Order: sequence, then C-alpha cells, then structure tokens
Amino acid sequence: MKKVALLIDGGWFSKGLGTQLGCPGNWPTAEQVCRNAKSVMTPEEEVFRIFYYDCEPFGKTLINPIDRSSLDFSLKPTFTSRRAFFADLGQREHVALRRGELKARGWELADAYKRNLMSGSPPTALTPQDVYPALQQKGVDMRIGIDVATLALKKIVDRIILFSGDMDMVPAIKLARREGVQVYLVKLGTWALKAHLTEDADGVRALMPQV
Repeated sequence: MKKVALLIDGGWFSKGLGTQLGCPGNWPTAEQVCRNAKSVMTPEEEVFRIFYYDCEPFGKTLINPIDRSSLDFSLKPTFTSRRAFFADLGQREHVALRRGELKARGWELADAYKRNLMSGSPPTALTPQDVYPALQQKGVDMRIGIDVATLALKKIVDRIILFSGDMDMVPAIKLARREGVQVYLVKLGTWALKAHLTEDADGVRALMPQV
C-alpha cells in the first residue's frame, strides 16, 4: 500500500466544491469535503492524514469610512456556519487543521462603482454600499509549503495529493519530487488548472463533485 497525504487548500477546494454542488452559501459540509477528497485515491493507497489549510471566518468589527457605521462580522450568518464547519472538520479521523489568519487591509471600491467610473460616467458621491473591506489571508501558503517539505524530507509518505490551483505551490512540488515523493494535483469538476502548475506534478486526478 502507498501511504498518501491529502493537502487541501480550503479556500480553493471548499469554495469550488460548494459552488459546483450548489450547497447553501456555496460551502460544503465537513463530511462532503472529506468524502470528496478521498474519492480521488486509488485502491492501492491509504490515508496517512488529511491536512486542511484555511483561515477561520473574520469576526471583528470594522468602521465604514463613508458613514462611520459599525460592521460586526461576528453577527453575519456565515460566521456562525463557518465556525461550525471548522469544529466538525477538526474532530474527524485523520484530519489536521492548519489555520492561517484573515486580516483586514483597508477598504476597496465595489465592482459596480468601478464599472461606472470606467464607463466614462460622471463620478457620483460614495455611499456606504460602494465600498467593502479588503480581507487578506496570511500564512496559508506558507503552511502548505512547510508541510510538503516536511513530508518529503522525512520520507513520511509515498505520495502527496494536492488540492490547490495556486502557482505558489510550484517550488514545494518540485522539492517533494526531487526527494522521491510523487505529487498529484486534483482537477475539481469544471475548474481548469494552469498548465505551468500541472507540468511540475506527476499527474492530475479528476474529481467530479458528489453530494
């Protein structure tokens, strides 16, 4: 049997899986994540561990710069549901959570306001709805890279199956392959993978999402 580690970029995989399955809020359950992830394995493979990388939902209060109103993210329905998702996932067998941090990096103009400016129309006065908080993930890619390197350098697994479409993963993939660990990528339903990403992997496994 080949010992396999499943490394899941949560923001990429869960969003894609939930969207393609039509889940409430476009987000799957912990059970759907684990079952669909394991479905790409072959009969000769056994799970060493499922590593899931993501940030917990943003729960701070921000002040809208237009009207100075408060926006409490902990009161949003997605905050409660996403926290419950993490709690469920973390209790499942062979699952290791790797948490990054979600930080607010100022405010950005809404797409509708940008389109209006680019159309040549006279600019209108900004309203509170014309801006939104710019939330940025920190530490997720770094944690994936560290685990790929650790698994490969310590010869912990024979294969790594990576659920990510991020080109930043290429250096980690190359390191693992140089150390003799096979690395496979996952094509999630209709979502295409970049050619420069797949050419550095040992293969691509297709996953058709199942409810």
